[in-house]
Parts: sequence; structure tokens; C-alpha cells
Amino acid sequence: MKDTASSLTRMLSLLDAFTHQRYAWTVDDLAERFALTPSSTYRYVKELCRAGLLIRLPRGIYVIGARVVELESLIRETDPVTKVGMPILQELARETGCHVLLSNVYGEHLINVAHEPGVEALELTYLRGRSLPWFRGAPAKSVLAFWPRARVHKLFDATFGELATEDLWVATWAELKAIRKAGYCISDGGLDTGVIGFGVPVILEGEVIGTISLVCSKHRAKFL
Repeated sequence: MKDTASSLTRMLSLLDAFTHQRYAWTVDDLAERFALTPSSTYRYVKELCRAGLLIRLPRGIYVIGARVVELESLIRETDPVTKVGMPILQELARETGCHVLLSNVYGEHLINVAHEPGVEALELTYLRGRSLPWFRGAPAKSVLAFWPRARVHKLFDATFGELATEDLWVATWAELKAIRKAGYCISDGGLDTGVIGFGVPVILEGEVIGTISLVCSKHRAKFL
């Protein structure tokens, strides 16, 4: 049973390789990426294709399959946080003219799950379905500020790697403590140049489950 669970985990972990930056892979590339044998990787990929999570294109290229689209639609329609949050996002967008986004925490990932457009035609990088970078921008910082120190430090080390110096950690933690004290985060160009972000955490039963962010130009931000 333990071996079966471990094999299933390895198989599903292959899906982590498919990102906006790289959305097409070969079996050999996946095997190298995850340090697996080509035969094991092919077996996993075959099962993922059978489940509809991957699809094979010509020349042995694999991309995300249609089943993921169906699951995404199901989340959109049934996720309780999104259903409760959408009226709030719509009201905030009407009142402020800003773009309003809801981002949920999934393990160690922060993903935008809903977007209510504002009145400005902004070129935003991280819209619905995009995973947000940690330690950058109002959404991520408004979540990190309310997480336990040990959890943030672990994620800090994983994010910055060799650049994770003690001085950088001290400065980062001081910034997050200030955000926690204020109760919200303001970011100037943290994710997109010339764009101001305002982020507040969404807390349920003492746990930070996501964030609501208002996004606008510097000009509009002056009047908020």
C-alpha cells in the first residue's frame, strides 16, 4: 500500500512540470527533470493520458489534457470561497474602479482564482489561474505576514536558495511584521511596473486561506 501511494505521488508530481513558462514536455525531458528512469516516466505519462490529465501531440510532445479544464470549471462553480467572495469582489470593483482579485492558498502555492475587472486597461501578469510568486507583491506579502515565522522562514529558504542570507531574512521578516501590524499590504510595482497593489488576508477560523487584492494605476491610487 505504501509503495502504491508513493508511486501515485511520483506520477502526479509530473504535473508540476507544466507551467505557463513551459507547457510542453517529452518523456525524456520529464525523466531528466524528476530523475526518473525513462520506462517509469513513460508508464506514468501513459496513465496520466488515460486519465485525461495529459494529452500526446505529434513528435512525442505532451501537454495538459482536457480533464484539467473540466476540473477547473468544476472549481469555478463549486469552490465555496470563490462563491462567497465573488459578490465582495464585484462590489469592490464598482466602488473603487480597481481590478479586484481573489487568491487562494493551496499548500505552498498562492493562486489567483477569481478576477473582477476594473475600469482601467492594465496589463496584468498574474490573472486567474496564475500562481503568484512569494515575497513579491501585495497578495503574497499579505498572506506571509500572517503565517507563523517558522513556515515563512522555510519558504524563504526554498524561494531564495543561495541568496537567502541572514541579512535578507531579517529585513524580510521586519517588513512582514510591519504589514501584520498594519493589517494590509501596499505594493508599488511588486508584480507589474507602474501598478499599485493593495492586499488583505482572508482568514477563516484563525487560518489564512487566501487574500483579496485591489490593483490599479498610480494615478487612481492617489484617490483611494
